[in-house]
Order: sequence, then C-alpha cells, then structure tokens
Amino acid sequence: MNLKEKTIIIPKQLTHGEELIVITRNEYEQLKKHFLELSDAIAKIQKGEKELRTGKTKITHHSLNEIERK
Repeated sequence: MNLKEKTIIIPKQLTHGEELIVITRNEYEQLKKHFLELSDAIAKIQKGEKELRTGKTKITHHSLNEIERK
C-alpha cells in the first residue's frame, strides 16, 4: 500500500481551512481525562486565590509548616 492509498482528503469547507490532527480514541480519551482533571485543579486554585485575596483564607505559620512537610 503506497501513501496515496492511505491519504484521505477532507474538504476545506469542513475544516474552514484549519489543519486537522488524527489520534486514536484511546489517546483522545486520555487527553480528555487529563484536561478535565487540570480544569478541576485550576478552578480550585482560582477559588483559593480569590478567597485569599478577600480574606476568607488565612495563612498561618502552622499551615506553612504543613506545606514544607509535603
């Protein structure tokens, strides 16, 4: 099988001129899971930063020691 037999042409109307990347379903599922985990972590960090700015969270010497132990 040569390269021409493996080539699939996707009309520009479908891609709006953008390049496409093809990955396996397994890779897609892993990337999706990783993205969701990162999105959740970022949301929690942003919430914590907001609470810290508004004074709802206090950092004490004890809490800093806990961070250093981990």
